Amino acid sequence: MLVTAAREGVPAELVQVSGSAVPPLVVDRLVRRLYDTVGMDQALARWAVAGWAAALGKTVVSGHPVSPPAPLTPPVVTPLWPMHPIGIANASRVTQLTRWGTGSWQVAFSPDGRLLAVATGIGLYLYDIPALSEVRFIAADAALVSVAFSPDGRQLASGSWDTTVRLWDVATGQLVRTLAGHTKTVWSVAFAPDGRRLASGSWDNTVRLWDVQTGQLVRTPRHIRLVTSVAFTPDGRLLASGSWDKTVRLWEVAP
Repeated sequence: MLVTAAREGVPAELVQVSGSAVPPLVVDRLVRRLYDTVGMDQALARWAVAGWAAALGKTVVSGHPVSPPAPLTPPVVTPLWPMHPIGIANASRVTQLTRWGTGSWQVAFSPDGRLLAVATGIGLYLYDIPALSEVRFIAADAALVSVAFSPDGRQLASGSWDTTVRLWDVATGQLVRTLAGHTKTVWSVAFAPDGRRLASGSWDNTVRLWDVQTGQLVRTPRHIRLVTSVAFTPDGRLLASGSWDKTVRLWEVAP
């Protein structure tokens, strides 16, 4: 949230405020900007503004708490079919993979289940699951927040804070291609079942469909607010996208 606020110019505007107290009107304007431009929840937006103010030695005069809001209590859902009664007491952790000094954003298993890819703030980590060991680290010059394996397991796609989608060779860790076109963070990536197309969803309110072999943009469906998830149907004829505009949209993308 703090990174997003920085990208939207919050600290730059706070620096221009004279004195050590940030007036409520300024706070409300910045909160509204984060809500309108990136769809940030208003409570989180207020916390991000207050956090940057504190970092700059300023205080927020708004009467709102500076601490992050408490997480919402999940609703009780009654399943429509019998479920195996596995409780927390019965759960067990197989192992804990190496910590890497930065947050992990998204994880993905390879199609054969042997590899696990982890998108982090400094790059991609690949783990051999049977051996429970690190196979490779792929460094990136910007934080990676989404990752997906191709259906044949030979390539990885990653989405980044730097607005790009990148394709990586799993065997070598080499960059295959950079797909540029989004204007904000790429929050989700997904390969079509045939591996020939790749979908990406971004905070720029768009879904982009790419030709994997050529890197060419095929089409750009749009939402009203930022897009957080994309997924293909098993036959690859439809693409679903989820957005902060409170809709899930289905797109016909058959070749």
